[in-house]
Amino acid sequence: MSLLKEFLSQVGEGYLLIDKEGRVVFGNEFMIKRGLLKEDFEGKPYYECVNNLTVVSCLAEATSEKRDRLCHFDHEEREYSLYVFVGSELTVVRFSDITELKRYERSRKEFVANVSHELKTPIAVLKSLLETLYEEEDREEKRAFLEKALKRVEDMRRLVEDLLILTKLESGEERIRREEVDLRLLIEEVFELLEPQAVEHSVSLLNLVEENFKVKGDWDKLFLLFKNLVDNSIKYNKQGGKVEVKAYTRGNYSVVEVSDTGIGIPKEHLPFIFERFYRVEPSRSRERGGTGLGLSIVKHIALSHGGRVEVESKEGEGSTFRVYLPLE
Repeated sequence: MSLLKEFLSQVGEGYLLIDKEGRVVFGNEFMIKRGLLKEDFEGKPYYECVNNLTVVSCLAEATSEKRDRLCHFDHEEREYSLYVFVGSELTVVRFSDITELKRYERSRKEFVANVSHELKTPIAVLKSLLETLYEEEDREEKRAFLEKALKRVEDMRRLVEDLLILTKLESGEERIRREEVDLRLLIEEVFELLEPQAVEHSVSLLNLVEENFKVKGDWDKLFLLFKNLVDNSIKYNKQGGKVEVKAYTRGNYSVVEVSDTGIGIPKEHLPFIFERFYRVEPSRSRERGGTGLGLSIVKHIALSHGGRVEVESKEGEGSTFRVYLPLE
């Protein structure tokens, strides 16, 4: 124990050691200098000597449930992440100052939002000019070039729109309405929009959601979420394949599954597919279109509803995405 305490005294992060009775047996200098821990902590219950109520609450939940926990909190104009490792004899708590990281993240999001907003107008003007030239051009060779240019401009427009949506979702600026949504009707409208694409790929769309199945959420945001999932399921499906959507209740959640019979996702890529611009195979993704932001938008819409999204996939056999939406 003395060696462990000596080591933790030298690191550049905060550490607490709490025994199974809930008493603090060690706190390093980081904790005291940052005002997170009282100087006379030794042997006292953590809730008496930790100077932050969010930290106390996080520790109480972790130790009572006997499971590791990650929390974030502010203290004296600094931002921290807190990770609780719960052991049988000792609970180890690590504090990291993430103020600069958060500041960088906010700056990055603001930059992306500003650039995306500034690009909207010139892209719209360029698209309008190309459409006019295309309509007035009689020669097939030039029309073919203009058609390709229009497709690239449309790709740029979709990328900018997705970036703006994602930035608003990440920053919490996008307001989420709470209303009762008829899920079967919503999925029917998604299918209606994507039917031409499904026909082009010879993919069948099956709406297996029961009549009058209701979820709580924002119709427009949920429409965007399931449009992205179904769109992906069509793009990465096989000729003659199918996409199924079904829903059921599990515990305190409505669970909506979007399954396909497509090419699947290699196991090593699964932890990363909800990150922005992540592509399993860049060449394959370019060939099939898309901005690389669809699944990231799906994740953030689910999170903004207090839910989550997860995926199961087997390469060569297909994928199933599950969206969990709280009943209340």
